[in-house]
Amino acid sequence: MLFIGVLCVSVTSQAQTKSDQDPTVIPKNQRVSIEFESFDKEQGTIKLRLHNWTAWDIRIPVEMNFPGKANGLEIVKSAKAHPDGAEAPVRYYLEEHDPGPWMQMTDASGRKSPPDEPKHPPVPKFQRVDFMTEWWIPKNQSIVFEVPKEHMARNIELYVYLRYEWENLGTEVLDGPVHLVYFRGIDLPKKIQAKIE
Repeated sequence: MLFIGVLCVSVTSQAQTKSDQDPTVIPKNQRVSIEFESFDKEQGTIKLRLHNWTAWDIRIPVEMNFPGKANGLEIVKSAKAHPDGAEAPVRYYLEEHDPGPWMQMTDASGRKSPPDEPKHPPVPKFQRVDFMTEWWIPKNQSIVFEVPKEHMARNIELYVYLRYEWENLGTEVLDGPVHLVYFRGIDLPKKIQAKIE
């Protein structure tokens, strides 16, 4: 009789362990992207839209200073409660876009294909004050942010740090996994690229 009781406990504990180990199902086509939104010729700025096409909320760093639009307190209040498509002072970084060797192929006549482009200015350097917070972007929502057109020349790529809702580290802490989402100046529409020197 004792043997049957031990056997029942053993079967029950194995059943619990098996259900605890079921694999987590991750939906397909999960991505975060940055896309061109609009160009303001008068202001000389480009608006970009950061989409969260994942099944989870994400967090991105934003500046505490949003000149002419919101002060630091308003930004903190909006961090988790903002409408889809809200404008935010996203903290982004710039680096030179390396087109890679496939961009400099030589055709049968010895010419480079595509032909050499005009020389671009160096990647802009900018100073920031380290006052920031993070914004939450719920799944299937987006935010819009603005950059000077000089930050989107063909030789530049812009990137934003992000972390998922379950990652405990801050968005600017580089310990542990950090995720980056990129947008390159070369991905702008051709008519907009022509307006950027």
